[in-house]
Amino acid sequence: MRKTDDCSLSAQQRALIQRHARLALEKADAIGVFPTPIEAVMEAAKVVVADQDALAEGFLQKIRRNAGAALRRALSKVLGVLDVVARVIYLDRTLYVVKQTFLKLHETAHAVLPWQRDIYAVTEDCEMTLAPEIGEVFEREANVFASDVLFQLDAFTAEANGYNFGIKVPLKLAKKYGASVYSSVRRYVSESHRACAVLVLNPPELCNGHGFVATIRRVVASNDFIWHFGELDWPPSFTPGDEIGAMVPVGRSMSRPRTISLVDRNGTRHECVAEAFTQTHQVFVLIHAVHSLTRCTVVLQ
Repeated sequence: MRKTDDCSLSAQQRALIQRHARLALEKADAIGVFPTPIEAVMEAAKVVVADQDALAEGFLQKIRRNAGAALRRALSKVLGVLDVVARVIYLDRTLYVVKQTFLKLHETAHAVLPWQRDIYAVTEDCEMTLAPEIGEVFEREANVFASDVLFQLDAFTAEANGYNFGIKVPLKLAKKYGASVYSSVRRYVSESHRACAVLVLNPPELCNGHGFVATIRRVVASNDFIWHFGELDWPPSFTPGDEIGAMVPVGRSMSRPRTISLVDRNGTRHECVAEAFTQTHQVFVLIHAVHSLTRCTVVLQ
């Protein structure tokens, strides 16, 4: 069964979130400004970030005590806190800057979405509430708002569609929009009109002194990919001896595109193209069905 995902919001919910994301961008005069000016969006929303890293246990105990029953508590280690009444965000300053960017927008969503801001006096967020598969609609809505603002609604996808399909596209646009590579790759695939998917793998670990094992962390697929192939039963890990594992980059950042085959839900085998890119903490294997390619006009060098 497919995990709950941000994109599983109903069409009505999705449209409502997009309307508020557009309003936030318009108030900040941020549409068409790159990288997306997060601070301007927050200023227009009348939300500020505290200068200090105040997420020590003593601070959390105090703010939890003051919030009482109107507290939405994190499920694991706290990464961000929004004081809804004061409209102040407190962040874990040890996080990567691009992760802080998404977290700021996630907390801003709790402050500006009208059906959310009056529920709690204080909200806490952690890795679990920021994860795409979070089951609670409250957090999924905030994730979608953050993504829509960061990628300026449909601007990222429209720009991406002007290039030949490939892993270099989200890598290039991540820098332009000021987003993380992970969120850019995920947006690229989830919003694509092509039959495509990305396997997010954990870094390969040496196995018995030779070879490696790379375990699968998450799969993101476009709607067209799911329509054609259904929920594929991907193995839990890959090694150099299998089709996917053979393209995991080792000692380099990227592997060249190569042909693989996948069987659709009707038992028909399809030719696909796959390529991989790695960061120190994850590997992306981008796959698309050849039949879904459309004519494009720009080639990334």
